[in-house]
Amino acid sequence: QTQSVLNELRIPVPPLEVQREIVKVLDTFTQLEAELEAELEARRRQYQYYRDALLGFDADASVRWATLGEITTSIASGRNKARSTEGAIPVYGSTGLLGFTDQAAYSGDVLLIARVGANAGLVNAVSGDFDVSDNTLVVRPVEAWNIRFAFHQLTHMNLNQYAVGGGQPLVTGGLLKGLKVPLPPLHKQARIVAILDQFDALVNDLSSALPAEVQARRQQYEYYRDRLLTFREAA
Repeated sequence: QTQSVLNELRIPVPPLEVQREIVKVLDTFTQLEAELEAELEARRRQYQYYRDALLGFDADASVRWATLGEITTSIASGRNKARSTEGAIPVYGSTGLLGFTDQAAYSGDVLLIARVGANAGLVNAVSGDFDVSDNTLVVRPVEAWNIRFAFHQLTHMNLNQYAVGGGQPLVTGGLLKGLKVPLPPLHKQARIVAILDQFDALVNDLSSALPAEVQARRQQYEYYRDRLLTFREAA
């Protein structure tokens, strides 16, 4: 039945030279979208390459190693279970803003790590006055551990690999406190942060702009596709 319906469909078939010109125009828009996504992927790879190169201290005997328990003032779970779409205080999880509340439970600069679920081990950095989801661990580095260096370092470690449990992966504070990381001097941490933050900003800037840009390209493509593929039937 489907074949018989298709056999009865009538479509416009312009001359080949017209078809070729239409293809050129429409392929241009699809190529622009592909280039945007390729640019984002290239920036991500750049960031990962330099992060891996700059944070690889395994062969450096001069760098001290410490457990996370030694270089944090606390690693504990957030407590927020209820939030709304309105309020003066943001409620964060490891993936970003989750909602709002009326009272801050935390302040300052901290790292957030997803505690449970598919995103277990994902790292986020927040500052100011805020509350934190109960599915998220709040990590406060000591002064000797630059918080931005800690962010890049923990991201580089892929904490999800330490998650326990089957259907519901879990990263615990006790587990994190036992993990060891290299701790170079603060001036070296700051130098590495300056480099990695630049790449991180490039990725985030493009990531935030990309959806709108891709949508604009798609709308352009659809507009010209509809215009170029609409024909009046020849007499």
